[in-house]
Amino acid sequence: MSNSIVVIKKINKIGEEMRININSIGVVIIFSIIFLLLLILQFLHRVPENHYTISDQTQEIILEDYPELKEVSFMYSTDLLIEFYKKRDNLELEKINFRINDEVIGTAEINKNLSELEDFAEPYIDEKTKEKSIRKKCVLQKEFLRILGKRNEKYKVGTGTIEGRFYIDIYIKDLKTNNSFIIKRDNISIYYESGGPKIFIPSV
Repeated sequence: MSNSIVVIKKINKIGEEMRININSIGVVIIFSIIFLLLLILQFLHRVPENHYTISDQTQEIILEDYPELKEVSFMYSTDLLIEFYKKRDNLELEKINFRINDEVIGTAEINKNLSELEDFAEPYIDEKTKEKSIRKKCVLQKEFLRILGKRNEKYKVGTGTIEGRFYIDIYIKDLKTNNSFIIKRDNISIYYESGGPKIFIPSV
């Protein structure tokens, strides 16, 4: 009888040890999962919505008839930056043509006086020349989405399937003469990014 009791006690002890081991393994697994989730969250970010970006490496513009126009170029966000040395009420941002090679694939009609465009930043004063420059911007993301596709479905930008190159022509009208001149951005690259969660993997 006593031997049976001893055996039962040993079996109970083994069972308790097994339960402790199982509980310990469960705790380790839970902490491992939490650690992995926290690690993933470190590299996870959410892109709010589908959008295009642009790299404009076209050379600096030189306009002999309009030397006050210092810069007309695209920022990374696809906003058009226009910088000029003095206010000109007779210049109007007329339209912007999107081209693949010689084919116009879409037009953004603007028809706004340069002075009426949205301020990009406070006027900048050059420390050397003391010249004051006014910086304006024209937000064009909606036009990029309309012309190129909200899901990049029209021309599949960045996939290497386009036969040709993108060009953007900026039309500015002189309201005094009613003549327009074109500023060509011919060294640009356009990129597309879809909205939603993204995992960022840092380069080593």
